[in-house]
Amino acid sequence: MSSSNARTQERELTFEEVDAQIQNADLSEFENQDDANAQSLDLAAQLKKVCSVYKVVKPILSLVGNAPFLPSSWKSAVKTFNSVMSTICV
Repeated sequence: MSSSNARTQERELTFEEVDAQIQNADLSEFENQDDANAQSLDLAAQLKKVCSVYKVVKPILSLVGNAPFLPSSWKSAVKTFNSVMSTICV
């Protein structure tokens, strides 16, 4: 992980930073895939796709996990999911 990514993860991202990351992300290769194509991929290829998409939505999940209006159990679930995915998608 680069030092700029580490610094970004140490502090809470702003809406503008998250929005810029989402606006710059190209998810077109992951959209509208047929089941036959997805099933033909091996597990490593599927995991690579999952992690690519996760890295794009991770900032959104981080914001949701810190939203003051959500119940603590919801925030805990989002934070746990983020933690598991961050471990898988190093």
